[in-house]
Amino acid sequence: MGTLWVNGKIYTLNKEHEMTRAMYVEHGRILKMGEEGHLRRTYAGRIENIVNLEGKSVYPAFTDSHIHLIGYGEALDRVDASESTNLRTLLESMKEKDSGDDWLVAEGFDDRMLGEMPTREMIDEVIADRPVVLKRVCRHVAVVNSKGLERLGLIHHTVIEGGKLGRDAEGKLNGVLYDAALDLLYKEMSGNRQKNAASLRRAIDSLFAHGIVGAHTEDLFYHGDPIETIQAYEDVLDELPFHAHLLVHEQVVDRVIQHDAMTKHRRFDFGAMKLFVDGSFGGRTALLSAPYADDRGQRGIEVHRPDHLEALVKKARSYGMNVAAHVIGDAAVEQFVSLLEKYPAKKGTRDRIIHASLLNDSLLKRIRALPVLIDAQPVFLADDMDMLFERLGNERIDQVYRFKSLMETGALFLGGSDAPISSVDVRKGLFGAVTRQSFKGSSTLNPSERLSMYEALRSFTYAPHVATGTHGRNGLLIQSYNASFTVWEEDFFDLKGEEILQNRLVMTVVDGNPVYEAEVITS
Repeated sequence: MGTLWVNGKIYTLNKEHEMTRAMYVEHGRILKMGEEGHLRRTYAGRIENIVNLEGKSVYPAFTDSHIHLIGYGEALDRVDASESTNLRTLLESMKEKDSGDDWLVAEGFDDRMLGEMPTREMIDEVIADRPVVLKRVCRHVAVVNSKGLERLGLIHHTVIEGGKLGRDAEGKLNGVLYDAALDLLYKEMSGNRQKNAASLRRAIDSLFAHGIVGAHTEDLFYHGDPIETIQAYEDVLDELPFHAHLLVHEQVVDRVIQHDAMTKHRRFDFGAMKLFVDGSFGGRTALLSAPYADDRGQRGIEVHRPDHLEALVKKARSYGMNVAAHVIGDAAVEQFVSLLEKYPAKKGTRDRIIHASLLNDSLLKRIRALPVLIDAQPVFLADDMDMLFERLGNERIDQVYRFKSLMETGALFLGGSDAPISSVDVRKGLFGAVTRQSFKGSSTLNPSERLSMYEALRSFTYAPHVATGTHGRNGLLIQSYNASFTVWEEDFFDLKGEEILQNRLVMTVVDGNPVYEAEVITS
């Protein structure tokens, strides 16, 4: 017995413009699609329910190809600093929010909105008796108070390879931590199996409400023992119909492999070894080939020495693994691409270039020759438009977020959010990809790099399953595929500009069963 879904605009995303009005679902699979009358006659004795979509639009369910699931779940339970414009007000709200944890944490502040970069002294004026951390929106920079510096064991002479400790005019530590210096925070604030499981449940519930039923995530370094983190995934995904693909951070890969922990599970599996080559534009730690336009003394940070970076790629190959690298600046991309050329991926597999935010034509040509997938975040463009002009200047701005050019290299192009760094709202990713405009309103940045709505939707639906080899029954709405889809009030293909951001999710369905309903559709 099954369900007949009728009177909808059901987009297969198998081909552009391919759409049907009805589909019959049984045991979680799409048995047939077509006209309502034909399906009623064909399955007359087996139709248990008929759902009238009332003209709404249906697309394959979304997968976020770059997220930190546990970190996103944690952020949902912490102070959101993303809209904060006053530091004292933010700190007072942290005291009120106090959840009883050892550290007080705020997620996602923007120093440009606050008017200045916070320091430990500023935090101490309001909270001096508890360790405090403010995470910058890019999550490559954080600020701690004096108690936090003390807890982390940081003193005047501490040197962090691959990172940096901020200092005041007198050379004293000012509480600002950059890139690899944040590793100390992760170790200090690590979770456990139960805490991580709670964060996962919180994250997945939120993702269902955004039409997202799967994610490529990287959690195994930041939240305590990686084996316990894997066990938390087992606990949660035994209960919830969500699929996760886990990258494995280079600092825990040895332990994970030694414990033979990378076995495939029903709802999660493991992917490439993850490493960082550089930082972020916002923190001026993305590695550039030429100085920052707004700080001529800075070209960014190398998280690893070149010889160490090469050794990490060789380690991945020795384990039979692909490599996934965070590369934002053009100099970082060049370093990683050179290593992929020197140590090619195993035939039939793809390495992962994460972000690839600043690219010249020469790098694009080299990427064209590599078996890679591009792990992109179109929402970043809409989030960061003003800041990009400040950091890069007019001369390089047309080389940033080259979505169309990357797709034309033949690389597999994936859409993600990098939540909690940015919003998980797929509408925002689609908006960034097809408009290349700021959420605040702006002219179009390099219009030739816009994606079509079809290309943008595929990057969040079908392409993520191709990347993980799960596309045989996922990511499209066609006969014999799993009936995992989203129902929207309006048709994305008809929407322009900010209308995309206003479209309303009505329902998220996994294997034929609703996991989120904004409204009950008549049956």
